[in-house]
Amino acid sequence: MPEPPRQFDRVRNLREVLSATGAGIYLATHQAGPLPAETQAAVHESDEMELRVGRVGPDRLEDLAQREREARAVVAAVLQASPERLVLTHGAAEAARMAALEVLESGADARVLLLRGLDRAVAAAVRDVADVAGATVEVIDELPRIIPADVALVVTAQVDADGCLADVVEAAETARAAGARLAVDAGRSVGAMPTDVAAMGADFVFADTHRWLLGPDAVAVLWITPRLDAETPEWLRQAMAPFGRGQLLALARSIGWLLMYVELPWALDRTSSLAEQLYEDLAAIAGVEIVADPAAHGAVAAFRISEWDAVSAADELGRSVFAILEADPDADLIRASVGAWNRENELRRFTERVAELAAHTPETLPRRPSLTLISRPVDEENG
Repeated sequence: MPEPPRQFDRVRNLREVLSATGAGIYLATHQAGPLPAETQAAVHESDEMELRVGRVGPDRLEDLAQREREARAVVAAVLQASPERLVLTHGAAEAARMAALEVLESGADARVLLLRGLDRAVAAAVRDVADVAGATVEVIDELPRIIPADVALVVTAQVDADGCLADVVEAAETARAAGARLAVDAGRSVGAMPTDVAAMGADFVFADTHRWLLGPDAVAVLWITPRLDAETPEWLRQAMAPFGRGQLLALARSIGWLLMYVELPWALDRTSSLAEQLYEDLAAIAGVEIVADPAAHGAVAAFRISEWDAVSAADELGRSVFAILEADPDADLIRASVGAWNRENELRRFTERVAELAAHTPETLPRRPSLTLISRPVDEENG
């Protein structure tokens, strides 16, 4: 169905600020979201200022501290949390490392449970801390109903790399009953679905900010439950190396833009609606296997196409309909994700081409002629 006129205008205005959405069918927000033009402009202005006057001065440290507080404040609004319980970190792996350091005591005979589907860097960071502390690490497919008493830490993703949605509230209750701490990677859910970190019941929630929050690379946020020492967030903030002024500005500007210009509730509703459309359309195609449960998933879909390997299929989708997505040759999966900036007709063109691939083999597929783009594709309502 075509989009209602007012909805179309709203999405068009959104896409004008997110220039990367004109480069193709942007289905890779699970890797990195498009950068708002005004965020880039703010960072450029900051860089120009530092070029002219330098990066020193009597007010430099206070300026950086203020920018850091502003960044935490806008993230707190998205997470429905107190800014005082938030710590900015250099990526999700560092956030996971900080959480593990808080829980695991050196020399303690403890176990760590990692739920399968975590980012490799996150899992590796937790393993590093466990090795130093002498803890045992076990990777499991699902959390048991009763956790053994020697488990000190459980780490899971709210939405994993394949779009599978975990029940983090139930996981938190199970962990708490065993006296274990729960850390949740929400990098593929924050900004794509409503988030209330306190309601999760977890002890730590962390998320990269470069996906649906449209923030800079290599910046993440770590929320720490009030059940832990009130001083913990402050000393962790002090332990983090200073962030660049441009990074802090980019984070605050991107999320502030989402909150005020885009209106986050609208963006969340639209993202959810588009994700449902993507899952429904893929599930209806014979020869397509979706990894996540169509009834419980995030905004990313991982799937296979019969008779096609992931790399060849992704290459064909990129060439024929300009789909920007991920091919995972190790798992033989194609991953596609949606954001509020996607159009319904884009998803329709994408899934129609997936259906064409599923109806053929690489040898029998009718090839579409390649086009050379000298400007971004025309973004028409019925295109």
